[in-house]
Amino acid sequence: MSPLARTSPAAFRAALKRAPRQTRSFGLHHTNEHTTHQNMPFTYDNRRKFATRYAGAAVTFFAVPFIAAGYQMRKSGGAA
Repeated sequence: MSPLARTSPAAFRAALKRAPRQTRSFGLHHTNEHTTHQNMPFTYDNRRKFATRYAGAAVTFFAVPFIAAGYQMRKSGGAA
């Protein structure tokens, strides 16, 4: 017989009384901020502006390692 089956129902009730209960407070802090397609940390209402900023950031982040490598090569004289 399993240990779970050997315990008495009174022991289960006592254990349930000691266990912390989860509280549900849905109505207290409910906001309508996250609705359909509104869960991004940025807006893309103006798609041309979003595309320009996205492309600029992508080019900048892609170029950083090459700029750093060029700087290190020039600093050490390895490119000369």
